[in-house]
Amino acid sequence: MCGIFLYISEKEVHRNKILRIKNLMQNRGPDYQSYKKIKFQKKNLHFFHSRLSIQDLHNRSNQPYIFKDYVLIFNGEIYNFKELKQKLNIKFRTFSDTEVILHYYHLYKDKCFKYFEGMWSIVIFDLKQKKIVISRDRFGEKPVLLYKKNNEIIISSQVSFINEILSTKQSFNYKKINTFLQYGYKSIFKDNKTFFKNISHLENGSILTINKNFEISKKKYWKLKNNKDIEKLSLEDHIQNTRELLIKSIELRMISDVPVALNLSGGIDSGAICSIASKILGKKLETFSLIDSDKRYDESSLINATANDCGVKTNFINIKKNVNFLEILRKSTNYNNYPVFTITNLIQNTLCSFIKSKGFKVSLSGSGADEIYGGYYDHYLMVLNELKKNNIYKYRKFKKIWTKNIRPFLRNNILKKHDLFFKNSNYRGYIFDNFNNNTYYCLKKLKYIFKEKHYFDNLLKQRMANELFHENVPVFMHSEDLNSMQYSIENRSPFLDTNLIDYLFNVKNDHLLNQSQNKYILRSSLRGILNSRVLNTKIKSGFNASVSSLFNFKDKKMLNFLDQKSEIYDFVNKSRIENLIKNKKLLKLNGYSKFLFTFLSLKTFMDRFN
Repeated sequence: MCGIFLYISEKEVHRNKILRIKNLMQNRGPDYQSYKKIKFQKKNLHFFHSRLSIQDLHNRSNQPYIFKDYVLIFNGEIYNFKELKQKLNIKFRTFSDTEVILHYYHLYKDKCFKYFEGMWSIVIFDLKQKKIVISRDRFGEKPVLLYKKNNEIIISSQVSFINEILSTKQSFNYKKINTFLQYGYKSIFKDNKTFFKNISHLENGSILTINKNFEISKKKYWKLKNNKDIEKLSLEDHIQNTRELLIKSIELRMISDVPVALNLSGGIDSGAICSIASKILGKKLETFSLIDSDKRYDESSLINATANDCGVKTNFINIKKNVNFLEILRKSTNYNNYPVFTITNLIQNTLCSFIKSKGFKVSLSGSGADEIYGGYYDHYLMVLNELKKNNIYKYRKFKKIWTKNIRPFLRNNILKKHDLFFKNSNYRGYIFDNFNNNTYYCLKKLKYIFKEKHYFDNLLKQRMANELFHENVPVFMHSEDLNSMQYSIENRSPFLDTNLIDYLFNVKNDHLLNQSQNKYILRSSLRGILNSRVLNTKIKSGFNASVSSLFNFKDKKMLNFLDQKSEIYDFVNKSRIENLIKNKKLLKLNGYSKFLFTFLSLKTFMDRFN
C-alpha cells in the first residue's frame, strides 16, 4: 500500500514544493518517499511515490521501479503475484509484486491487468510506445484521482497532493455538496465527480491512456461475466464452490511480510474471515472492535462469541463522550481534503488509530459481502417479486418465513411491504430513504430523481451490481482507504475477490436468499466454521454509533462551531438545524442522526477549504 502522484506539466517543481509533497505523502508510505523527473515531448513528468513496505521489505523494491523501457509507480497489492511469477520462466530481481506487474505489462501490454487479482492504482510510463497507462482495480479499492485543466494533467492517490502542487484554492462542486445533503451518502459515487471542480475519480475496472500528444482515452478492461454453467448447478454445489473460493480469497489476502489485523464486528462477514483464518488456515489474527454505550449498537457479546471460538486476541475500543470527535472530524477532513461520509467512517478512523498504536501495517475488513451474497432487507422483497411470477408454492413458503422472522425487526415501514415491487419493479423511492426529511432542512431543494446504470434485466442482480459499483462499496472503499492510510495501514477486503463475485452473480436469486434467509449461501458455507450464535443471527450487524454518542451538543466548542459564519448555511436552514440538535427524540431516529452528521461533516469541510 502506497501513495502515487504524477504531475504532467511544462513547469518545473521547486525543491521546497517537492519536499512538501513528499511530506504530505508520508502517511501513505512512511518507509520510503521518492521523486523522479523525466522529460517527455517537451513536458515534464514528475513522478512521486511513497512506500508502505508489505511485500519484500528490501529497498530493491522501492519505486519508481524501472524495467526495460518502463517506469512504474504503484499503489496496492497483487495478491496472486507468486502464482504469476511461477508461470514465467525468468529470474526475478526482487520478491515483490511490483516487479511482476512490469514483466506482465512487457508481455501483454494493456491486457496484463486481467491476470491480476488484487487492488491497485497503477501508472506505467511506456517510453517505447510513447504513452502513459493508468489502471484502477475492478472494485475501486484503491483510488485514482484525475485532474486536467489547461496544459496540466495530474494522477493522484489523494486530493491533498493535487491541491498542494497547484498552489491555488480549488472551487467547490456545489452540486455535489447539495446532492450529498439531500440524497445522502449513497448518491456520492453515482458519478465520478468529486467535491472539487476539475477533479474526478477514474472509474473502477478502467484503463486511462495518455498518448504522446497528451490526449486522454479510457476503456474498460473488465465487466461481470454471464456463465450459464454456474446457473445450472445445484444449491449444494454453490455452497461448496463459494466456500472454496472464499477460503482461497482470504488465504491470498493473508500474504504479507508483516503481521495482519482484523476489524471485527458482531456480524457474519468479519466473523467469517476470523474463523476461516483461524480454523482453516491456521492464522491467528489479532482483532479490533468498537463498542458503543448505546445498546442499539453494542455488539460486544457477539464479538466475544467469535473471538472466543477462534481463540484470538481481542481489542475493544469504547466510544466515549469525553473523546473529542469534533476534533477527530477536523483532523480527518484536513488530512483527506474531503468530507467524512458517515458516522461509521468517523469511528473507523478512531479504530485505525488504535490499530496503528499496536504496530500493525495491514488490516482486513468484511466490506462487500452484503452486495454479493444478498444481504440487505430489500433483497427479500425482490426475491418475493420474482417467486410470485415464477413459482407460487415457493413464494408462499418464502413469504411465510419472511413474515415471521424478518418483518418484525424492520424499522423502515417501506421495507415491511412484501408487495413493494409487484406493481412496479422499477420502484426506487426507498433507496435515498431520508430524502423527504433531509429536504426540510435544506434551502436549495431538489426533486427525488433516481438513476442507476443498467447491468442486468433481473431486478435483484441489477440492484446488487449498482450497490457494488455505485452506491455502497465505493463509499466503503474510499473511506477505508483514507482512514487506514492516515495511519499508514493497508486495508484489505477478502469479499471483493474477482472469482467469488463472478461466481455469485451467476447464482439464482432464490438460492442467494433460500428459506428467506439473507446471505444463505455464505451462512451455509460457514457451518462448522463460524460459531452458531453469530451464524444464526437474523439481524444485520456492523460498525455503527449514534450521533449523540459522538458529539456533545452542549459543549462550548461545539456551540461556537455551529454558530460560526459558514458557507454551509447557504445550503441549510440554520434555525432548523439548531432545533434538530435540541430534539433528542428525533436524534434517536437513524435518518435524522445521519443527516445531522452529514451537515457537521460538510460544514467542517467547507470551513476548512473555503
